Amino acid sequence: MIQTLIDWLVNIIETIGYPGVMLSMFIESFFAPIPSELILPFSGFVASNGTLNIYLTIILASVAAYLGTLPFYFIGRWGKEKVDLFFRKFGKYLFIKEEDLDKGYVIFAKHGNKVVFFGRLIPIVRTIISFPAGVANMNFAIFSAYTLAGTLIWSSLLAGAGYLLGDNWDVVGSYISKYEKVIIVMGVLFVVLFIAKGVYDLVKRKQK
Repeated sequence: MIQTLIDWLVNIIETIGYPGVMLSMFIESFFAPIPSELILPFSGFVASNGTLNIYLTIILASVAAYLGTLPFYFIGRWGKEKVDLFFRKFGKYLFIKEEDLDKGYVIFAKHGNKVVFFGRLIPIVRTIISFPAGVANMNFAIFSAYTLAGTLIWSSLLAGAGYLLGDNWDVVGSYISKYEKVIIVMGVLFVVLFIAKGVYDLVKRKQK
């Protein structure tokens, strides 16, 4: 059943383009068995054929992934009891284990708001971290900013890899699982460089 759903999502990306990318990433955000490690590289591959624009693909995928995190965040805002009730009723249908949610609470308690950003680069964590963020009443604007930043990096790395690899886009998933920590470091460096460039440009403009 899961493989059938994945095949269907891949097919609609190829068939209807941008709406298919957005639908796939929206579902991936809260349905753990759908791997963005497959959806995003395939989207990049489709873009490499000239069917889609790679930059627009990355932006739309990031926005859709962000929108997909909101239901879990707002359920969390109702309180931990509501989250537990939700899990008892629907957790098994989303293939999210209760112990994964418990780990999410522990990680959030240990690292605070910043894990919402870093968590977007880690499988499973990115699916469940919105619950603890909501329960902790994390500021919505900060949650949104961290989530969008994290998903933008993740989408850029994976879709960009699929775009560059072309027909070999499907090898991305295997590399992700092997070099997950390296990818997180690359993502952080990307953000640091982006901020540094922004500060440098701002200082340069003021000096003129």
